[in-house]
Amino acid sequence: MTQPSEWEQGLLGAIEPAPSGPAGTVRVVTATKVREVNAEEAEDFGISTDRLCLVINHIFYDADDDVLRHTVTVDYSGHPYVTRGEPTPEDMARRE
Repeated sequence: MTQPSEWEQGLLGAIEPAPSGPAGTVRVVTATKVREVNAEEAEDFGISTDRLCLVINHIFYDADDDVLRHTVTVDYSGHPYVTRGEPTPEDMARRE
């Protein structure tokens, strides 16, 4: 079983992914947290650093516990910003 990275574990806290399922199964781990807006975000979105933002993480695992996609949505009070991490075709080929 692939262990969550240190960064993922820090975001997920004590949440453990469910055990692997049969081939073709995709598991999703979702975690949320609230944090203060940093200076770069405040400048990018034209908001104050005194504001809070909501961070939502969705990590999609396949039956082999490989991460298929990691989506992070940060909502700055009505200004959602989404980043997605997906393995490249080369990454997928190395897994086979």
